[in-house]
Amino acid sequence: MIDADQIMPLNFFSYGGVYSGEHHGMRYQLRRTGEKPDYRLEACAWQGPYSFAAVNSENKIFNTFDFSEDGRKAAIDWLMDIYDREKETWESAPSILEAPIDLNAVYSDKGE
Repeated sequence: MIDADQIMPLNFFSYGGVYSGEHHGMRYQLRRTGEKPDYRLEACAWQGPYSFAAVNSENKIFNTFDFSEDGRKAAIDWLMDIYDREKETWESAPSILEAPIDLNAVYSDKGE
């Protein structure tokens, strides 16, 4: 279970902090978006084992919430709901040791 007490407080996001975690194959991230005074809290979930930067946007699920403590709690509830709805998807994620790695894709932007 994703525990709200284990996720950074709202003040962490006020200073631009980005929080990421994993729960049984579901990777997730919380971060502040928008411009002052219209900040929002963005939540994102995707199938592991790869990091946020290594997964295409079309394979991620996004939602935004009020930038408040209630919004933080709503984002955490949303993550738990997404996990419950897509449980088979998350739990079928390969471990990082089993995940395929395409070295051609990794080095294709290096000019080699």
